[in-house]
Amino acid sequence: MASSRRVAPALAAPLALLAACGSGAAGPGRIAATDVARGKVVYETRCAPCHGIGGGGDGPAAAAIEPKPRNFRDPAFWNGRTREQLRLAVEQGEPGTLMAPFEGTLSPAEIDDVVAYLQSFRPAGS
Repeated sequence: MASSRRVAPALAAPLALLAACGSGAAGPGRIAATDVARGKVVYETRCAPCHGIGGGGDGPAAAAIEPKPRNFRDPAFWNGRTREQLRLAVEQGEPGTLMAPFEGTLSPAEIDDVVAYLQSFRPAGS
């Protein structure tokens, strides 16, 4: 019984730390619905003018942009595409395109939320 009293406090700190790190997170590879909802708001304001409300690369500004904005509904776009690659594109922009970097304009959390929303455009099976 005495040894279990020593173990419990020893486990309390790591468990508290683990709980704090995971609070609000959907877990590895999963996206929380709130992240997607917040990302949709940011996307519609910052991204839809070029990429379109539906993510098809057909926003009102797309006609005047060369190369054309990404079509997030195209299965080929998603081949091998990782969450981190999406995050870097939003954060740092895309050289050779009009995709501007959003680092400093959007918070890191907003960038993560936009990435979560972008992933909702991924066609099934890609």
